[in-house]
Amino acid sequence: MKRFLALILSVLPLLWCTGAHADGLSVESGVRQEYWEDTRDLSGSQTLIPLEIEWNKGDVSIGLLTGVVHATLNTLGTTDPSMTHPLDTKLNLSYVVQGKLPVDLLFGLDLNLPTGKTDLSSAELALILDPEIASITTFGEGVNLNPTLSLAKEWGPWSAGAGIGYNIRRTYDVSAETGLTDYDPGDILSLNALLQREYPRGYVGRIFGKFSRFGKDRLRGADIFREGDYRMAGVGISRAGAAWEADVNLRGTFRGKAEILSGVSLVTETDRSRGDEWSAEASVRHALRKDVSLSAALRGLIVSKNGYSAGDSRYNGSKEKIALSVGCDRHFKSGMAAGVSLKGFLMTEEAQMVPQPREERTSRGIALAFRIGLN
Repeated sequence: MKRFLALILSVLPLLWCTGAHADGLSVESGVRQEYWEDTRDLSGSQTLIPLEIEWNKGDVSIGLLTGVVHATLNTLGTTDPSMTHPLDTKLNLSYVVQGKLPVDLLFGLDLNLPTGKTDLSSAELALILDPEIASITTFGEGVNLNPTLSLAKEWGPWSAGAGIGYNIRRTYDVSAETGLTDYDPGDILSLNALLQREYPRGYVGRIFGKFSRFGKDRLRGADIFREGDYRMAGVGISRAGAAWEADVNLRGTFRGKAEILSGVSLVTETDRSRGDEWSAEASVRHALRKDVSLSAALRGLIVSKNGYSAGDSRYNGSKEKIALSVGCDRHFKSGMAAGVSLKGFLMTEEAQMVPQPREERTSRGIALAFRIGLN
């Protein structure tokens, strides 16, 4: 971790000097420290040092995102697992065709390069947490290739967009110690759409949605699981003023029945093992002056119990979460930008059986982040 931080601190000034002569180059890094604990006497932390580089030239853009994470889990009566390792490197390429056709087009190609940690020990597997608790939930995967195509059109106060992507995910070893080798997570087909309208006094209303279809997960060539279809729909409204902007979004997420292993083949489960999700998000940003702004956000989440009855081997209870964050950003004439944010959450969960049995619990956590950007 110290070595990687020293590398970041040495590379940033070099890239900044380069950016002074390379139009369209921007660099951002920082530190994010997270800590959480629950009423089952478990606690943990993550320290993340990200590095994001983006270059834009005309209709072409190239982005790179990587980082290093230090994760720990504190338990009672067992050896506490911990890990420090670089994460996978995300490479994003895009090309936009704007104003030349009846609709604007965006061609994208997202690559996941396996620079992260795979083949985890049985103890390290415990570091994979609920995404509502920790930011980093995947320490490494195989080579992924995700070509995307997006279309956009504006007419009067209206605008609309639609996109399609197909994520080709390749094989990797999850954990040789537990027999999870030659794991193929299956491909993902995703569709999304957005329709929005501008109104007087700076208001913008929108509706949006997403659909994903998952391929079968395989282990050493044998089918073991297929995630149910993912459907999300939402509405939102935003308003921007001279010195402030506000945004509110409501969304629902609905997952179909999964296919689970029965004997040597997959069968559709009798009911849905994932409950419906409802979330509400509100954020506001206020510019104290031209170079300083304050921000705050509030998010609420409700996950209903799944379709199984209490006591069933696939029953999961409900979940409720509330999170609040505040932040401050400063821009400098030199092209540097810096920001700090503080976030906290409280979450209650009933007992669950899938994917692993766990008793009911209440969790709370806090995260402090600092970022610095150069362009």
